[in-house]
Amino acid sequence: MIDEEFVPPDRGDEQQGAESAVPAGDPDEAVRLFHHYRRLMAQILGYEEELPGPASEEDLAAVEEELGVALPADLRALYGIADGDGDLVNPLFDRQEWLPLAEIGGLDDEWLDISREWHYEHWRRPVLDATPPNTVRRSPLRPGWIRFAFDTGGNWLAVDTDPGPNGRPRQVIAVGVDYTRGPAYVADSVTTFLRRLVEALERGDYIHHDKNLWIEADLEPSEHTVYYDGTPSRERAGQAGPRVQDVRVTEVEDCAFLDAVPEVRSLALSSTGSPDLTPLGGRPVEYLELDVESADLSAPARNRELRSLSITCARPVELAPLRTVPNLWALDIAAAPVADLATVTELKGLRYLEVTRDQWRELLELDDLPPLAVVGVHPHRPERDWPARTAWVTTYGEPPSPTA
Repeated sequence: MIDEEFVPPDRGDEQQGAESAVPAGDPDEAVRLFHHYRRLMAQILGYEEELPGPASEEDLAAVEEELGVALPADLRALYGIADGDGDLVNPLFDRQEWLPLAEIGGLDDEWLDISREWHYEHWRRPVLDATPPNTVRRSPLRPGWIRFAFDTGGNWLAVDTDPGPNGRPRQVIAVGVDYTRGPAYVADSVTTFLRRLVEALERGDYIHHDKNLWIEADLEPSEHTVYYDGTPSRERAGQAGPRVQDVRVTEVEDCAFLDAVPEVRSLALSSTGSPDLTPLGGRPVEYLELDVESADLSAPARNRELRSLSITCARPVELAPLRTVPNLWALDIAAAPVADLATVTELKGLRYLEVTRDQWRELLELDDLPPLAVVGVHPHRPERDWPARTAWVTTYGEPPSPTA
């Protein structure tokens, strides 16, 4: 039985919303800041660029009806001044084009569909949390994220009408192709976003070259991904910071270093031995990749957050402990000899399975397989490629190349 309707779980759907928070924006303050910001830009550039005319109240109401949510009062007030950037040489929102109302409701999301294709192995890449934590729901995109500015490269600024438990309604976030690993928190409102741009210009944090103005407003999202090599230790992991969520380590002797990275959600361990995995039981690890001599899954199975598991090992592994994992939906055992392959039939939440041809033949002889959505069958046991050398590198998007 194949589950053709399966859609990978969206962790953002599982999070609670902001119950008591109120919007932080101020429409009067936003308008004042907007005009001041424009004056400062004109002083630096030596001329003032002309904006399009304002959006009408009818246009605003029509967009809100189409979106099904009201625009933030501060952003709404700005559309009462101009309907987007028009053809400005210098986009107003930190080098991102302010979209006219007509473009807000009809954006092309092909980038999201592509990122969800199975050959991109999104099951290995959980959506990570923003900084500050729990401000933004852990989704690549949501209907309540109203994108209003575009960098022309597949990324947007959005107002978030559906925030996480620690977020503020109508906060500003960054989403798009560079944020499929996790949306980024930018500011608690459009008003605050404008204030930071104004403050950057007032203190001289900008680059003016010819007709171009680049503002250094310290709006980059906080990093959340660290890769490190060598034998990991508490000290080295501590240098990476407690908010690290994505960790890849080689030459692992034990997992005590995890005490220094309590928020890790994606963890890849490589060892020529059999490290003690006991510390994994108390971590919020959602994707676990093991490349070890042998693996005891008892400790990882105590982690109720575990969603995806990939095992490469030399000695037979027992899958029986996984029967108690409530949220496991993806399993890769193609590079592991399995002592109790029939246990797969008891993993009723499983939807993605990666096996060898021989393993699949054996499973087909069994009754009551879970309703799998995707089965990856390898002709023979695959060799898993780890980077020849990893390094202490922090990145916002794709992992660094092995030769970096």
